Parts: sequence; C-alpha cells; structure tokens
Amino acid sequence: MKKEYQEHADLIKVADKRVNFWSKLFSSKPAVLAAVLIVLFICSALFAAFIAPYPYDKQNLPEMMQAPSKKHLFGTDELGRDIFSRVVYGTRISLMVGFLSVLISTSVGTVLGALAGYYGGVVDQLVTGFTDIVYSFPVSLLAIAVVAALGSSLFNLIIVISMVSWAGYARLVRGQVFSLKEWDFVEAARALGASNLRIIVKHILPNTVAPIIVMATLEIPKAIIIESTLSFLGLGVPPPTPSWGAIMNAGRAFILDAPWITMAPGLVMMVLVLAFNLFGDALRDALDPRLND
Repeated sequence: MKKEYQEHADLIKVADKRVNFWSKLFSSKPAVLAAVLIVLFICSALFAAFIAPYPYDKQNLPEMMQAPSKKHLFGTDELGRDIFSRVVYGTRISLMVGFLSVLISTSVGTVLGALAGYYGGVVDQLVTGFTDIVYSFPVSLLAIAVVAALGSSLFNLIIVISMVSWAGYARLVRGQVFSLKEWDFVEAARALGASNLRIIVKHILPNTVAPIIVMATLEIPKAIIIESTLSFLGLGVPPPTPSWGAIMNAGRAFILDAPWITMAPGLVMMVLVLAFNLFGDALRDALDPRLND
C-alpha cells in the first residue's frame, strides 16, 4: 500500500510539473503570439497548394509589376507572377531547410559533445579542436564556400547549414555532460555495472534535453537566414523553385519601381524569425529550473 501511494504521489508530482511548464510557457502574450505565428507558417507550408491563389511559376506579362491589390495581395513581379503565391511556396523551403538542418546539426553536435564530455582526454581534445576550427570561420562565408564547391541544391543547402551549425551543440552538450558525469546517479549506475553507452544514453543525455531544445529553437531562425542569404546570392535552391532570398534578389533591379517584390518576402521572413526568437526565449524561461522554484 505504501509503495502504491508513493507511485501515485510521484505521478501527481510529474503532472504538476507539466502543468506548471505549459502555464509558464504561455503566461506571456508574446509567447502565445509567437506560437500562433509559427503554427500558421507551418500550416501555410504544408497546405501551400490550397492557400496560394496562383501557381508560383505562372507568368502573366500584361499584369507584371502591379502594386499590391485585392487580386494580388503582395503585387506581382517582373514576369507577372503573384508574389503572395511565391512567398507561400517559399515558406516550404525556408522551414524545411530550417528544421532539417537543425535536426542534423543537433544530432551530430549532441553525439560529439557527449563523447567529448564523458570520455575526456584525447577524444575531448579532438572534438574541441575541430569545434574551434569550425568556429574560427564566419558562418556565412564558410557556407558560401562549401555551397560553391558542392553546387546549389536543396540537399546540399541542408547539409551545408548543418556542417556550420553543429559546433554550438557540441560545446553545449560537452559542458553539460562534463558536469553530469560526476553526479551520484551516474556513479551509482556505473557501480551497478551499466556500460558507458547506457550511462550516456539513459542517464546523462536525458538531463541535457532542455538546453538542447532551447538552443535548437533559437537556431532555426539562424538557419532560415543563412538559407535566404545563400539564395539571395544565387547559391540556394535552383529556379524555378521559389525561395525568399531568390525573390528578394530578383527584386533588386526594380527596387525603385516595384519595392514590394523585395519587401514582401523580407517582411515575412522578419516575422517568422521574430516569432521563433520570442518562442525560444519563452521556452528557455519555462525550462530554467532557477525560475521554476
């Protein structure tokens, strides 16, 4: 009976923590607004074919460079293509690159950081040295050099952004693991005969999830900006697939006559990046144990 009571009490405690987390996360209006915006962007990417009023590559020369109106919410470009439709379809590219590149860089950085922090010695020196090398290059410059060498494609774009983004996760996880491996619960697992792999996967890494999630949320907008920068320079997804950076680049020549071509994707990207940053800040505050006491 006492054991059942203790288990019931533990379940209630866990449930209370979850309720406290969600209530704290959405206690501020900016966090709620950011979450709503992110969901809207994700839905627009998933259902772009139903939301966009025109095909993104449909040309209509008699209506080229028209200002925003009811017929064309964001106006048209130099070929008469609907900017709103192209921006909606471009959301797919930005979010796909952002989420997939962060997923890959998080996985690589977590594995390398965990190995470096747990084993130390030569492994730590190799990982730390490689991380310092990556950090010594400007992210955008390194991405431009790699894409120029590999060629422009969606796959190469995701791989390149992952290559220049994993180092931050490695440093974060290394510091967390280096501290956690000396705690009593790790020593107890080691005394019970648990293997190093089991200790890392089952006991240490679960305690590093919170900061990793926060960092990943804040890294997604950085990946989106890098993708847009590369597309702006002509090193992103090849045409006719629309991306925000490519749309802005095409509108440079008409910035005085049709500023909406450049401004529309730029403003949309600004809103998405701001939403992820606001949500990441709220997530960090909700997961910070020092603020939950």
